[in-house]
Parts: sequence; C-alpha cells; structure tokens
Amino acid sequence: MDLIWARSATKHRIARARSRYIIEHCGLRFEQVPPAGAPAGAEPRLVFLGDDADGVALEVMAVELEDGSLLVIHSMRLRERYREQYEEAGRWRR
Repeated sequence: MDLIWARSATKHRIARARSRYIIEHCGLRFEQVPPAGAPAGAEPRLVFLGDDADGVALEVMAVELEDGSLLVIHSMRLRERYREQYEEAGRWRR
C-alpha cells in the first residue's frame, strides 16, 4: 500500500513505521466526516485503531487520494473518544 506522509502525521512524535504497522494490521477501519471548517468537498478521514508492534494503542488517520494511495495526516496515542471503536476493531485485528 502506498502511503504519503503529511507533516502533521508525526506531530505527536509517532514514528512512520508505527503508523504503517497500525494501518496494515488494524483489521477494520472507520470513516469519519471531515471536521467543521474543512474545505468544501473534503474527503472523509479513514480512522485506523490498533496496537503497534510494542502493544501501544494508537489512532492513525488518513485520506484516500484519487490514485488509491493514502495520505497519512494524524497519528497519536489512542484517546478515550475512540475507545469504543478500538474495542470493536479488536475483533478484526491480525
């Protein structure tokens, strides 16, 4: 899978390899509408929730581009607001 990295993807000091691991192993992704104030026609965010190779729960967000690649825009330790979806996704992780 082709991944492109926005500067914001490492803002919270999560290495690209850790984000890639989540995307490749989460098993289930969620769509989230663009936030208020996003440009008109903004694509939905793809939310990937899972544990990195060291077992740390992370949230990673990306936008699918026209060519099918993903632009990774966000990665950080899992926040409580995604806990329920994280638990649901746990059934699908590899």
